[in-house]
Amino acid sequence: METEESDRLPEAVLAGLRAGEASALEDCYRRFGSRVYRICRGMLRQPTDAEDATQEVFLKVLVRAHQFEERARFSTWLHRLTVNLCLNRIEKERLRVGPSIELGEGAGGELVDQALSPLEAAVRGEAGSRALTLLAQLPPDSRAVLVLRELEELTYAEIAQVLSVPVGTVMSRLARAREKVTALVSLPHKKNPTCRSAS
Repeated sequence: METEESDRLPEAVLAGLRAGEASALEDCYRRFGSRVYRICRGMLRQPTDAEDATQEVFLKVLVRAHQFEERARFSTWLHRLTVNLCLNRIEKERLRVGPSIELGEGAGGELVDQALSPLEAAVRGEAGSRALTLLAQLPPDSRAVLVLRELEELTYAEIAQVLSVPVGTVMSRLARAREKVTALVSLPHKKNPTCRSAS
């Protein structure tokens, strides 16, 4: 989990962002680029999509830096910006191609490691792209809360701030997401099944 200090941006860097300085953007990227990419990868699944979204996030940071209120943590603002951008991309893709998702081979019970819970095996284990396949089957709001909790290890209160929802909503979404992942990793293995996303 990130420390509180690493969640903040030095005043000089923030001032540089607000002045449109490329060096400040590079500094910001060095500090937060990896976590932004992790969120984008968890939300969008494909590495190329995640890389493209990460670049777009930091371009938005440069344009919107003046909107950041310094009494909040910069990481919270950045997480919110990242999740919202990913949700918008998911919605655009859903409207473009519809909700059907082709699952790759290996998205089934073989993900389960008996030493781990189904959730840990799916999200944190060595399943790699198969874990991302499972995340892709979750509704976007559940996917966001699971990524922020399990990959970024944010607290419920921090997730509530990022998503602008009550803590109780975070808890219920997380519970539904965990139930869904547990059910998915317990399914018998089928080659290239087609699952329809929850609405």
